[in-house]
Amino acid sequence: MKEKIELEYELRSKSAKLIWALISTDNGLKKWLADDVQTNGERTTFTWGNPEQLSQTHTAKVLEAVNRDRIRWYWEYEDDKKTYWEIRMSKGEVTENYHLHITDFASLEDLDELREIWNGNIDRLRLSTGM
Repeated sequence: MKEKIELEYELRSKSAKLIWALISTDNGLKKWLADDVQTNGERTTFTWGNPEQLSQTHTAKVLEAVNRDRIRWYWEYEDDKKTYWEIRMSKGEVTENYHLHITDFASLEDLDELREIWNGNIDRLRLSTGM
């Protein structure tokens, strides 16, 4: 059984349009989440590494996409149909900066590694965008 993890990151941006593009488009996701992203209908293929050498590719199905709010995916290799991963955006009340809320699932022994992966992804987002 997998455990749910919820993470929140404040970004230095007040632009909903920009944040939405980073989480909902292939080009936006390539800036921080994977080395290559290709969407075909409801399926998105994520590739990490160099496809001509060592790489890892996984396909996710979009379960729900609400414009300028959230996207929820399901990894096609998962056995447990209740697990998903989601990126949601919200505007902070005090600073009015946007926040990303990540929901993901992992086995208990992999939670720390999953947290590190998301922290690394957000670091990459900040480096590539200045947010």
